[in-house]
Amino acid sequence: MFRLILDSSTKLMWIGLTRDNKLIDYYTRVARKDHAKYMVDAIDNLLAKNKVSIKDIKEIVVGSGPGSYTGLRVAGMTSKMLAYTLKIPLYEVSSIFFLTSGYEGKVLGMIDARRNQYFTGIYEGITTIKEDKLMLHSDILTLEEYNNYKVINIDENNYQIDVSKIIKKKTLVENVNDYVPNYLRKTEAEMNL
Repeated sequence: MFRLILDSSTKLMWIGLTRDNKLIDYYTRVARKDHAKYMVDAIDNLLAKNKVSIKDIKEIVVGSGPGSYTGLRVAGMTSKMLAYTLKIPLYEVSSIFFLTSGYEGKVLGMIDARRNQYFTGIYEGITTIKEDKLMLHSDILTLEEYNNYKVINIDENNYQIDVSKIIKKKTLVENVNDYVPNYLRKTEAEMNL
């Protein structure tokens, strides 16, 4: 069974193609705010390179956030559109887990949320120790886990992905039409209303 796995919650856009639980190939691109311009073509190219038809894809797994609002919408809408059009299941997984799944042991993953804040999640293997949340940097430093876990400040150069762990942890989106990324906070525009 072929599966697409994708995340664009940070400057990194990552698209993987798996067969059963094995990664066949993947595509990465680093950019600021233009993932939308490249995602669909990147998926098409990845499939063509591996001689896989879009109709062969039987499920999609998306990194559902937290992270960049624009990036979350790009991966989210692309996944939602493909799942709906192809009539296949859509699954989600935390983007923090997604981007730290390749690290062994206890991991405290952090994505810069600006204004001295970070989206954080704490994991050991596929077990969630602490749910993803928004924290001030100073509060992160006081966490007991800060000194006992691998602290991964996730960015385009600092991530490790293990698709088998992502596949084990994925959660079914019951109704594709109702899928919404996990933003964890309001947009600036919403806060300024």
